[in-house]
Amino acid sequence: MYQRSKKLAGMPVISLADGQALGRIKRLLIDHRDMTVAGLILDRKGWFKEQAVVPYGRVNNVGSHAVTVDQASAVVKLSSVPELEGLSKNPVPLLGTKVITEEGAVLGVVEDFWFQPQDGKICYLELKGHLLQGKTRLPAEFIRTCGRDALIARAGAENSLQRPKSLFSSGYRERAAAAGEKISQRLGGYLQRLPWRNRDGS
Repeated sequence: MYQRSKKLAGMPVISLADGQALGRIKRLLIDHRDMTVAGLILDRKGWFKEQAVVPYGRVNNVGSHAVTVDQASAVVKLSSVPELEGLSKNPVPLLGTKVITEEGAVLGVVEDFWFQPQDGKICYLELKGHLLQGKTRLPAEFIRTCGRDALIARAGAENSLQRPKSLFSSGYRERAAAAGEKISQRLGGYLQRLPWRNRDGS
């Protein structure tokens, strides 16, 4: 099951060894070279100058309400991990960035992304503002370049845009149809009771 990036904001990080709350997730560090979540920056009391980070390799699990690590030592100073510190100082943003194809077509703006909890691999980008309107998903494998101003998608990426399944499921269509029928019945009954209606219904 994939995890949404925005859902992690403010989520606590818990040590399995002693149940200690080690801080809350402030933001995610993204390694755009291989499209992965590389680390979790924490909002942690007592670390006034030094930023605290959990390298993603030390994450045990990402749950619905908390992220777990084996022990408190999973949290380290950001300055002690040069690679993560570099990502923090020179971030290449995903959220709020336009996705443009090699041909110059704008597919939308990244509103969120989905990743695999077990390894942090980003699988889908959730886009808004596409010509077809509504939200769509683009498999991350179609991104060839991550820049500060735009993400460049491979040629033909627009053909791989996906709509959220919930909007097109048979259950959704059935419920929408039933709701529409009820509205029509109520509207018909209301019109029948209007005083300007003739007795013959015309």
